Amino acid sequence: VDMKDSLPLVSIIIPVYNSEAYLDACFMSVIKQTYKTLEVIVVNDGSTDDSLSIIRKYEQLDNRFFCINKANGGLPLARKTGIEHAHGKYIQHLDSDDTLLETAIERLVRRAEETDADIVAAPFYFCFQDRPAQKSVDLKFDALSGFEYYLEILHSRAYWSVWSNFQRSCLFQENVIQTVPEISFGEDAILITQLVLCAKKVVSLAEPILNYNRYSTAMSLQVHKARYEEYRAYQNWIENFLKSKGVYGLLEKEMAVMHLQKTFLSISWRRLEYVNEDMKRIIGSLKLFPELRDEMSKQELKIISYYKFSPLLGYMKLKQYCRKNKL
Repeated sequence: VDMKDSLPLVSIIIPVYNSEAYLDACFMSVIKQTYKTLEVIVVNDGSTDDSLSIIRKYEQLDNRFFCINKANGGLPLARKTGIEHAHGKYIQHLDSDDTLLETAIERLVRRAEETDADIVAAPFYFCFQDRPAQKSVDLKFDALSGFEYYLEILHSRAYWSVWSNFQRSCLFQENVIQTVPEISFGEDAILITQLVLCAKKVVSLAEPILNYNRYSTAMSLQVHKARYEEYRAYQNWIENFLKSKGVYGLLEKEMAVMHLQKTFLSISWRRLEYVNEDMKRIIGSLKLFPELRDEMSKQELKIISYYKFSPLLGYMKLKQYCRKNKL
């Protein structure tokens, strides 16, 4: 197909909350796209800095920019608002502190149109302030069903990130896609889980599409309680969703691995509120999937063996390990 004949419209959705320092770079990366048939929906989620006036400036500068100004309601609702206003055949999400590479949309559209795919999964660059950029994992597949692609994500061979999965907008129109306003941390995992399980075909792109900027404000060793509760909540939401779709049984081992990682990450953050119930579940998982022991460190296995013997002893030993920074 000569794409020049009927270029499909792409909606780029950019949620913004107090991002004044990054907006020029983000917006210019959109303006410089070699693919021009775009609408740029910028959702200002009640910013209290200078973000809104910067957005208005770009609205004047480029008539493809459209600003939706709303009261602060969090990232999931800001994204949903953008999606509801999108007219494009395809949707590209973009975080306000990231930048698209110049030929990104052109390559994504070409791949989607040639393959008739619902989602095009793309690699990206992790960009750090203090060290060189690093390419994300190479996607090892050409075309998969949505469920097969979900397995790739669960095995860390692909990514949850909503902006690295170029989507057909009809996925939103033809399926019930739930928004969970109270979960911002992990909201992309909740959205992508639903989209990929609706998708018939997912294809990959070889070359990166954007710079994912990592700033030092990322989650640190000490995680505050509200953020931690969201971290647990999004994983619980996903498990319940998979059960409601009748596919949990097919992913039980992957969910056990996810829970294992969640438990020991929680411990590394020194959040022990749910550790006894987490350990009980891990002991059950190891009976079902003894091979999971291979993914665990000596210290982790030791703690599990104490817990097997007695939850009280396990908890005491765990506290001791934490004090000595052994976990």
